Amino acid sequence: MKRQKLLLTGVFGPYGIKNKYAEGLGMQMELLNNQITRCQGVHSPRQSYWTFPLYLLAENISVETTVLDFPSWKDFARELERGYTHVGINFIVPNVLKAKKMAEYIRERHPSVKIILGGYGATIPELDKIMPFDAACIGEGVRWLREYFGEDADAPVRHPIILGPAYEMIYGYRSRPAGGILMPGVGCENGCKFCVTSHVFKKSYRSLLPSGRDIFDVCVKSESKLGARGFSIMDENFLKHPERARELLELMTDHGKPYVFDIFSSAEVIKKMGVDFLVRLGVRLVWVGVESRKSAFEKTRGIDLRELFAELRSKGIMVNASAILFQDHHDRKTLNEDIEYVIGLGSDLVQFMNYTPLPLTTLHEELTSQGRMKNIPYKKITGAGELAFTHPHINDRREHVSFLRDAFRKKYIADGPGILSMAQTAVTGYERAVKDFIFRKENRLSWNPDTIRYEKSMRPVDDEFMGLRIKMMRRIAKNLRPVLLAARVYAPNARARKKAAEISKKFISVLGKPDIGTRIASAVLVATAAVEFLKTALSRIMGRESVIYQPRSRRVEYARAISFAIARQDMKKILDLVPEFIIGAMKRRRVSLRMLAKRAKISPDILKGIISGRAMDITEQTVMAVMTALGYRILTE
Repeated sequence: MKRQKLLLTGVFGPYGIKNKYAEGLGMQMELLNNQITRCQGVHSPRQSYWTFPLYLLAENISVETTVLDFPSWKDFARELERGYTHVGINFIVPNVLKAKKMAEYIRERHPSVKIILGGYGATIPELDKIMPFDAACIGEGVRWLREYFGEDADAPVRHPIILGPAYEMIYGYRSRPAGGILMPGVGCENGCKFCVTSHVFKKSYRSLLPSGRDIFDVCVKSESKLGARGFSIMDENFLKHPERARELLELMTDHGKPYVFDIFSSAEVIKKMGVDFLVRLGVRLVWVGVESRKSAFEKTRGIDLRELFAELRSKGIMVNASAILFQDHHDRKTLNEDIEYVIGLGSDLVQFMNYTPLPLTTLHEELTSQGRMKNIPYKKITGAGELAFTHPHINDRREHVSFLRDAFRKKYIADGPGILSMAQTAVTGYERAVKDFIFRKENRLSWNPDTIRYEKSMRPVDDEFMGLRIKMMRRIAKNLRPVLLAARVYAPNARARKKAAEISKKFISVLGKPDIGTRIASAVLVATAAVEFLKTALSRIMGRESVIYQPRSRRVEYARAISFAIARQDMKKILDLVPEFIIGAMKRRRVSLRMLAKRAKISPDILKGIISGRAMDITEQTVMAVMTALGYRILTE
């Protein structure tokens, strides 16, 4: 029987370019430039993130696996020649035609290969009428894939160590990505009717890193291997499970590790936890769902969002608010009012998206039952173009595009570049943190981890951890300082230029005059921004809003993994398994006994004992050494 070998891949590029397989608008592999800082031209930070779930899946099965991220068509076709038994294709709904071409190519050229579909695209109804496949993973992928390959679905989840963006640019200058990625869990309990995440996971939450200790350990490993001290947390509502976040803060405090996090959180959870808790935890940016002034969602009901955002920003936490356009109550007047309302909340950034009924959601079910779903191609359901349903008031597809585009422009004209607002929040928050630190010390206020509040103390307390946190906040502000000159030079209007000048003065009053390194960095950004400005102008002549960057293709191999978990329980199983396994591996790799013993750093006699099944030689340490020398991953859980 052929040994199982799995390829996990995303869809092929290019991305963000309109062709017969996909749309251009709304389909760049960039979150910020695509959905948040859109229409900000040269000021828009550019970054593309790796397809994190593929690495998580590969890390948690023992089957020999290769991850192929952002492949070109040639990369994908060439990779299939390496002889896989299974291919998993991850895709979103509007990329269905790309997945279709890949699946059809596999079936035609490699008919024995099993095709597994995954990602939110796998929720498309009657998918078997669109493309060939053998299985579809809908829901939590680690458990599903383990069950598919006959492995222990309840084994602990091993979190991969992943560097954040595939690339990172600001004002045309490429910097080396330095952040890490955390995936603590999947699903969301809030159950917003438009949210595909909530509905795919049946309005429940499944922890992948259940405790604060689990998250802290991944942070420490990421810092050790990647140098990462800042992390993007891929979790729909991270603070919804407060005990985990509280334990994480306690461990960071005990070990003097002021890690920094970008998180998603609903407004009601932030109010419950308190902004001071978020500051201590190291939240640099929080994404908060606003949706609409007339929102019927519990997560914002009764909360003064303008006040909340002002407090977050005053304490150094950047805010990205998200809003949904073309809800049923929107006509042209109320839609414009909602756009103005969200901009007026004063967040650093805003994500605008069109109301999009994806399969499995309550919204999709409601619109289908009402006969309002339109028969438009799945590839056009991007959240940035024509609505997929008949709207009560606005049904001109051109307006679906223009209202969304103009919303981004209004935010840009009103508040200037988002990166400028982020710098403002960083320096203001650092200044506030220093003042609050001094005030608490003078007034004997100390942090109470039980109430997660500052409280009166009978004796002075030296808050060493907050001292470390403040140093990290200063570092964040300093890192953003070089953008100020470019933001001023290329400002969209006099209002934005004045804002840049005022923020520059604030930096001087808080951090002092810029040093020579900062001045050089500022000048470099102005120069690289000039090139980016010209590229952007050329792109617009060609009919595109901005320069479309493509992430590079990446290939990562995961060797077949061996687990000792069962062996610890029953030594007889390892006595039966190991000898035959090692002999077979040696033959396949054409490795001699003496060569393998040298690689494993054990004596040839001990290796002979292992192969012959001699119990005294088959210890966990010796077998692990041999397996590692043969190129296998060792699972010690």
